[in-house]
Amino acid sequence: MKKIKTVLTAIVMLLSISSFATETKKASPDPEKVTPVVKAAFESDFSKATLVKWDKTDEFYFASFLLNNVKVDAAYTENGELIGTSRRISADQMPLSISVALAENYSGYVADNSVVELTHLSVTRYYVTVSNKTQTVKLKCFSNGELEVESKTKK
Repeated sequence: MKKIKTVLTAIVMLLSISSFATETKKASPDPEKVTPVVKAAFESDFSKATLVKWDKTDEFYFASFLLNNVKVDAAYTENGELIGTSRRISADQMPLSISVALAENYSGYVADNSVVELTHLSVTRYYVTVSNKTQTVKLKCFSNGELEVESKTKK
């Protein structure tokens, strides 16, 4: 369980950091950072990826890239196993079940238009922030419409 939380946190942090970075030329993976096994797995999983940039932590390799003009981040183990992907989507791209659950449970709140879609171990989660005049709520949403409060802050 601790490893899952570490991976999810790392992917979300990578997405947050990389969303501020801009790349104007095509980059290729740094051969010193990426093992041949990880690079081969990545190329097999994302053959159409462009502008690929790599980062490495003690346990994971992270690729940030464009796929069909959409910024995507992917995390791999040292064995080349894809453990998660994330990307930013607009709120209207979330599953209908989540939109309905937000409307039912957070009427009077406004959802941010930017949502993080995170897939880990074949489970997709959506991280969205909703706010009203008095508070901001960060939610973790599941495809079935289940909502979990990650944090609440008063304005």
